[in-house]
Amino acid sequence: MIEPQPQYAGFNITFNVTEDCNLRCKYCYELNKKPGDLPLEYAKKFIDLILDDPDPIGVMGTSEAWIMKQGLILDFIGGDALMRPILTRDILRYFIFASTIKNHRWATRWRSSISTNGTLFGDPNVRDFLEEFKGNISLGISVDGSPTIHNLNRSNSMDDILKYWDWYIQYVGLENATTKSTLNKESIPYLYDSLKFMHLDLGLRNINQNFIFEPLYLEEKDLSILDEQMEKCVDFVLQHKNDLYWSIISKEFGVGKPMQEPDKGWCGSGAMPALSINGKIYPCFRFMPHTMSSKELDFYVGDVFNGFYHKDRFKLIRDQTRANISKPECISCPVESNCAWCIGSAYAECGKFYRQTNICEIHKIQSKWAEIYWKKYNELDNSL
Repeated sequence: MIEPQPQYAGFNITFNVTEDCNLRCKYCYELNKKPGDLPLEYAKKFIDLILDDPDPIGVMGTSEAWIMKQGLILDFIGGDALMRPILTRDILRYFIFASTIKNHRWATRWRSSISTNGTLFGDPNVRDFLEEFKGNISLGISVDGSPTIHNLNRSNSMDDILKYWDWYIQYVGLENATTKSTLNKESIPYLYDSLKFMHLDLGLRNINQNFIFEPLYLEEKDLSILDEQMEKCVDFVLQHKNDLYWSIISKEFGVGKPMQEPDKGWCGSGAMPALSINGKIYPCFRFMPHTMSSKELDFYVGDVFNGFYHKDRFKLIRDQTRANISKPECISCPVESNCAWCIGSAYAECGKFYRQTNICEIHKIQSKWAEIYWKKYNELDNSL
């Protein structure tokens, strides 16, 4: 397996430019999609807060202080952020202006990240926006796999993606083309066909896939099918070990070990301020209002009018470590290290912090086949 794409090291901030979307994906965690866009003035105030506050997430003097010494990543989400290319363009233009005027260290140390559903490249405004910031934008397309399962889960959008696929490859370059592919229960029987399609038909060399964190309601037969699909996928990746990265069996995400870092959580939540269209700022995008199961759940850390006045909530999220929220069976699990969960998704369900275990059995199968893959990979290398 080839190495994963290098990631830009940066402090991540998120702009939710619209709560609307042109698709209605079957498994989407955004429960309350509706028309509504982020006012540009809110985005400008958010940028000023980030640039003027030397410690917006309350990490100075702690072991997480390194986060603020990185570059800056400006992440744009929706819905689909490319539904609002003019707004997204104007936000980036303002950031460049403001950071330059302030002679801020991030004026020359920043990148933008956008994950799109890939259906909007026919809009001239989208292409103009992307060309204007080419070289500073990391652009990925969400392709869930073969046309059958992709269309089932993502509003029959494959034909629209394929229409401009060549444009996307030309824009990012084949080496940088990537997908953030989401799996649910219905995806399991299509895992092998999907991997083949994405690599052989779409030409993707970097394929990132993960199961949703929400309940999957799997039965034993689903796990049995997953086991069979993983075996076929491992053989395929071995055949393409020199031109394919598949995150599911990678050393970073696939191979599980006993708990390695009890004092850490799974992700960067608690250090990734995200701006909602209502002007409030949240610990990460998974805490935004339109992702919550109830309107009563509103775990904000501040707003663009008064600044970060609940920095303590960033720390509260960071305190949800493996050691603090894992069940005994997780703590003693032999493949715990790469078993993922989402603290925002957990909070969205019932307003509490806990470690989700919805993908526990999936991860055990994933880890088993990752171990098999790397054993075979090493045997092949040693036989040369």
